[in-house]
Amino acid sequence: MKISNKLFNDQQLSQFSKNMEKIQKIQDKISSGKNIIFASDDPVGAVQLSGMKDVLGKVDRFIENANIARDRLHLMDATMEAVNNVFIRANELAIQASNDIYGVSDREAIAIEFDEMKSELMTLANTQDSTGTYIFAGFKTKTSPFKMNSDGAVKYHGDRGVLNLQLTESRLVETTIDGGTVFQDIVTSEGVSTDLFGAIDNISRSIRTASGGVESAKAEGMAKMTLTNADPGTYAFTIKSGTKSHDFSLNITGNDLSDVATAVNSANLDITATLEDSNKTLKLVNSFGHDIEVSDLQITGIDKAQIQPTSFFTFQPVDAADNKLGNQQSIFDKDQTIASRLDEIVTIQSHVSNQRAKVGARINSAERIGDVLQERKILISKDISDIQDADLATLVTSLQAQLTSQEASQKSFINITKLNLFDFLS
Repeated sequence: MKISNKLFNDQQLSQFSKNMEKIQKIQDKISSGKNIIFASDDPVGAVQLSGMKDVLGKVDRFIENANIARDRLHLMDATMEAVNNVFIRANELAIQASNDIYGVSDREAIAIEFDEMKSELMTLANTQDSTGTYIFAGFKTKTSPFKMNSDGAVKYHGDRGVLNLQLTESRLVETTIDGGTVFQDIVTSEGVSTDLFGAIDNISRSIRTASGGVESAKAEGMAKMTLTNADPGTYAFTIKSGTKSHDFSLNITGNDLSDVATAVNSANLDITATLEDSNKTLKLVNSFGHDIEVSDLQITGIDKAQIQPTSFFTFQPVDAADNKLGNQQSIFDKDQTIASRLDEIVTIQSHVSNQRAKVGARINSAERIGDVLQERKILISKDISDIQDADLATLVTSLQAQLTSQEASQKSFINITKLNLFDFLS
């Protein structure tokens, strides 16, 4: 078959163009450092690469979530530590205030510090993270969770939602605890519900009223009692005399002490109880002159310290001629005393520690998962690199071979196109 000069030239130019395309592709790979620029370069590898990049993007998001989770949980842990420190200081001051050497002004100074502690707790309870999210507000992340009413009571305005972040395809980590759980849901050893703000108020009120009342009062063989009763209901108290003791629980609706007198006379305490002043005054006399002590008063309906006690016994030691001996003492409900507040502080510290333990466990979990995610990212990146990254040494060698081949082909083409019939006849 005859091949014309035109057909030969067209075929050679087409081949040169294909060679230049190969050279250009190799140069593109060298300049980009990528082995696959277009899917046509390696269809199977391109599919694998696309899948791996999707997984890598997902892992990057998981790592970002793990970092956010750790930061938020660390902030929550630091906040709870500060709360615990507040109550460590509260315990120190409460013990200090219970000392009898402190007067009214000294205790008032201590109570003022408790007022500041309440403000500090408000600040801690309304802590925000770097994004402005209130970490104790539940799902209401843009709402200040704790607000103080005009009467000084602190109310929770968040909800019970818990924020979660996904750290793996199958693992969610809770990154918050709602403020109601941390600051409010506390039950004392006496079974009374309380909260951190109310506890501070209780301590402050107990300290301010400590000089006006006692938990127990004692007389040498003879005393008179009256009752201020603004909270009708069950009155529980203990009377000791000599080696004998009896616990009373009586329903008292006013300041008439007839039922108390009857109960005391029936209690085998060697005490004779008589009524005076239209049954409003109770006189107690021990038959053997033994001490009489009244203590542990607990009034139904009073389970927190009051700003000003509304129900209490007054206890006045007297002699046989009814002369007063020493000062009259008011026996307050047990919940009004500083001593009862110390138990409440211990309960609160235990509660806060338990919440911190939850946060600590989540921090440890998030950190372990974060470490695994980083290792996973390294392995995926290596697999992507094996498929995607170009072998520069091989590409440069191939490029050199292509350039040499192209140059040789071009020279041969030039020499062949110069030949004609006269060259063969000469």
